[in-house]
Amino acid sequence: MTALEYIRQKGLEHRIESGQAVLKTCPFCGDPKYHFYMDQGEGAFFCHKCQERGNLATLKKHYGDYQERKTMNRPFTKPQGSVKQAFEDKDAPFITPDEKKATEAHERLLREKDGLHYITETRGISIETVKAFKIGLQIDKDGGRWLTIPHYEKGKLINIKSRSLPPAKKTFRRVKDCRSILFNGDAIEAHKDEIYIAEGEIDALTLIDQGIKNVVGITTGAGSFDPSWIDQLQDVKKILLCYDNDKKTDSTNPGQAGAREAARRLGYDRCFNVVLPDGQDINDLFKNGIGHNEFNQAVNEARQFDVAGIMTFADGLKKYREEAQRPDQATGIRTGWADVDRIIKTGFMPGELIVLGAPPKIGKSTFALQIITHNALQDNPALFFCLEMRPMKIIQKVMQCHNKSEGIGFAEMERARIDFKGKPLYLGYCHQKPTLDGIIETLKAAIRRYGLKLLCFDHLHFLCRSIHNQVQEIGLAVQSFKFLAEELEIPIILIAQPRKIQADSIMTAMDLKDSSSIFSDCDHLIILHRPRKASNGKEGETLQTEAYDPVTMVRIEASRYNAGGECLLYFHGEYSRFDVITSSKALP
Repeated sequence: MTALEYIRQKGLEHRIESGQAVLKTCPFCGDPKYHFYMDQGEGAFFCHKCQERGNLATLKKHYGDYQERKTMNRPFTKPQGSVKQAFEDKDAPFITPDEKKATEAHERLLREKDGLHYITETRGISIETVKAFKIGLQIDKDGGRWLTIPHYEKGKLINIKSRSLPPAKKTFRRVKDCRSILFNGDAIEAHKDEIYIAEGEIDALTLIDQGIKNVVGITTGAGSFDPSWIDQLQDVKKILLCYDNDKKTDSTNPGQAGAREAARRLGYDRCFNVVLPDGQDINDLFKNGIGHNEFNQAVNEARQFDVAGIMTFADGLKKYREEAQRPDQATGIRTGWADVDRIIKTGFMPGELIVLGAPPKIGKSTFALQIITHNALQDNPALFFCLEMRPMKIIQKVMQCHNKSEGIGFAEMERARIDFKGKPLYLGYCHQKPTLDGIIETLKAAIRRYGLKLLCFDHLHFLCRSIHNQVQEIGLAVQSFKFLAEELEIPIILIAQPRKIQADSIMTAMDLKDSSSIFSDCDHLIILHRPRKASNGKEGETLQTEAYDPVTMVRIEASRYNAGGECLLYFHGEYSRFDVITSSKALP
């Protein structure tokens, strides 16, 4: 079934523009103004309102229509490296576009009066720049006209981005399965002291036309920043972010949100935000004839983003007012269990440290890994960094949980490969004895490179094993994880062990091992408890098959943000999964 057939089957109101199906209402954010664009065939989609992206399978899952595909069994690929995306698809290498088509499109534009008028007159790009970057014109089989912008790297064509030309509604497309690179990325090598980053190719071409050669353009939209670009820009001393100032509502500004996310990942210390006039982009400024003064002023006034955890009273008051006007709903990271999420009303917010504690063998790692996996499947980049288990063991637990199956065969591996394809799930581990400084630097690099929205570290007491200064070492480590969460604006789940407690007693915040600062420094404390199951050892009595009761109490201690509370989950030890208890028969 094609994406268009599925849309029609669901009765979703839509129209066809420039070869794409455009839904009136976004299924994810509910915006009713035709911002949701979808390929009619394979179903790749993008909402220009909420930045949601995916494919036909993603949409089917959203509506509950997804069915597992039956495919041939394939071997599983072993991850490599200390932080690596799990279930990475190795079967589809990047392709390169046909350079002949790019050349033909360029020659067509130079011959075609209307197309050339759009880029040189409407957009104000000089013919010299058009020729230098081989801008072209493509006409599709339906007569649709597209401006083509080739992406080159060291003289080799890597991708071609196309923009629909008026009077068609603005939309973009790229050659499928090609690598995403920075436009004019070769300029970085010669300009390590300072680089401008523009929100798109047209803005980058505009600055180049104005004599600013040390500029690159992002090619995948304001809401994304490819991990390889982080590496490419790592040696640049100063970065000027020139994103649009396109405020959509009282609380949304995709351009500025994208700029802050880029700065978070590139490093706040070297990024400066060039704030353009309201509703303007770079090309708007220069084609209106006021570019030089306005842009130079914006560059001169560019400043670094506020340091995480510090704001002026005026900024705080503005943020308070905006939040007070929003409906009372969760905005943070969710766990995936409705009963738990009801207690943590706001979700896990950026900058928060969540400590997860329980006696050994209760399921702390499984609990945390399930939260990480749930968020990765929701397209929130998430990392599970474990010091005790190797990646293959973690992958086994993920597959068992996902398939609800203790045994893992080719069918289970293939289902995991399909369902996790393209999902931002990362696993971290150590090759050598870990140190606090080394772990923090690794996590900091991973957050920036992969754009992580959530991470879990398993576990605190394995990292801190000082013989003489255990309490001080634990306190320093907890503080370091909290500072990391604040600095890079990400919630961090930190697994911690309790001291020895009496059998079957429910641990409290004061039972966390070695330091009271664990509870005082965290924003949420989650405690898991499962009572021990034991036989009396009498003749003829049925012996227990497991040491602990599967019914698990989840206690969220009161914090500075919520009153706390308790709920019950059911632990399936055979396949490492917690589920909400939906019937009384699961209760003891």
